[in-house]
Amino acid sequence: MAFVNISLARGKSDQYRAAVSQAVHDALVAELDMKPDDNFQLIHQHEPGEMVFDRGFRGGPRSDDWIVFTITDDLDRGERAKRRFYRTLVRLLEERPGVRPADVFVIMTVVPPENVSFAGGVIGTDVAAAESLDAAAKAPGTRGTYTRAEMAYAVTRLFRNRDRGPILPMLRDDVVLTLPTTLPYGGEFTGPATFDDFFAKIPGGGAVWKSFDTVVDDVLAADDHVIARLTNTAVLKATGKTVVFQNLWLFGVAAGRITSAQLYADTAAATSGTPG
Repeated sequence: MAFVNISLARGKSDQYRAAVSQAVHDALVAELDMKPDDNFQLIHQHEPGEMVFDRGFRGGPRSDDWIVFTITDDLDRGERAKRRFYRTLVRLLEERPGVRPADVFVIMTVVPPENVSFAGGVIGTDVAAAESLDAAAKAPGTRGTYTRAEMAYAVTRLFRNRDRGPILPMLRDDVVLTLPTTLPYGGEFTGPATFDDFFAKIPGGGAVWKSFDTVVDDVLAADDHVIARLTNTAVLKATGKTVVFQNLWLFGVAAGRITSAQLYADTAAATSGTPG
């Protein structure tokens, strides 16, 4: 993601501004691997006296056609890529609309993805995780490890949307699912297929619960674990009674893969509706 602010002198034609806009976008796509549709810019026009600059400091001589590009990115692309970008930007601007290289001033800043929300109140880390996991899903077997942000996103999708797609490729072949033995469906189970089967339906397969709805209170990710704290509203099949209870899932992580999933719950409260 790159967000570009362009500051230039007022009075330039529509064609001039369009050419400047296209040049910086083309340079970002060519040298910093931006997606062609990742194009967000604000163009600011300034009256004489509103752009204050030294005409010879570390470059120049600068003219009244001085242009400033302030580019905010969520990933540091590295010095070599930035060198290429600066050169390409200057070349494209000189070709069209004819900006002098000495008049091109660029500032690049990096912000973490969590400091960005593109739309709908969705945090940028979730957007980035979804995009990378979608790309991995289109090329099975190309990903051997996953990031904390991707795991947190996958765990959130698992409980909020009952979407197992993002998390299944993250499971090790020997992943262990542990449920309290005081639950009717408790025990220890091994393998991705068992994990998938458990989360594909209401816990216990509908033998205990008539309905089971979950709200994700929080998901926290660290190097060796992911924690999901949940509030559940469920209806007991035997009595028709509605119970509300909290529980916690602890996912073990090693070498970028999920090794275990363990449920911590007040099972008496969960099955009777009264604290145990």
